[in-house]
Amino acid sequence: MSNSEIKERAKHLEKQRDALLNEFKELEKMHKEGQINNEEYEERRHKIERDLVEIMDRLAQMKFLMGQT
Repeated sequence: MSNSEIKERAKHLEKQRDALLNEFKELEKMHKEGQINNEEYEERRHKIERDLVEIMDRLAQMKFLMGQT
């Protein structure tokens, strides 16, 4: 994988991360407003958190490959 391909992949992952963070904020708002119950909130929050951890791990790998530890 070339350095430019790694940078492109990292940019894509950063966009995914940002979208998940926005989704998390919206989920918090919906929960506070009573639009979703605790069970649904916990399930969705857990999925978002798992996805964020995976993306952050991939981003760390990309940065390592680019020499940006």
